[in-house]
Amino acid sequence: MPHSVLVIDDDPLIRDFVDLVLSQSGCRVSAAPNGTIGLETLSHARADLVLLDIQMPGMSGLEVLRLMRKHRRLRTPVMMITARGDIDTVKLALNEGANGYIVKPFTAADLSKRVNALLSSEPRAATPPPVPAPARPAAPRQPDTFEID
Repeated sequence: MPHSVLVIDDDPLIRDFVDLVLSQSGCRVSAAPNGTIGLETLSHARADLVLLDIQMPGMSGLEVLRLMRKHRRLRTPVMMITARGDIDTVKLALNEGANGYIVKPFTAADLSKRVNALLSSEPRAATPPPVPAPARPAAPRQPDTFEID
């Protein structure tokens, strides 16, 4: 089953770029033009990852992140995608619960690398736990020391 990614960004060019890049790597991408619609989308559709802009009209990405982290059902991993690369904003986003951060403009390769790293580090709800392989009997162990009487 492909990973599902929700992009919440007010810039249609960013939404389209992310959709193009991630769709080519096999992800299902959906998009929301603002935080309100993004939260509404998350309330009725599953996402394995949210890419979230910070500076949006109405509700900022940081406000969306705070609301997501308050609700148990919205614990989806979040990577901030923003033009704000100053250390204070990065720290604030990470302290609020962001799992990653990428500064605009970014390349397709950098986006893919960071998204893949986050998706591979997060357990997927629909994936059953792996079945352990049957244990093989251990070979007889040779003594490391000898005792002399």
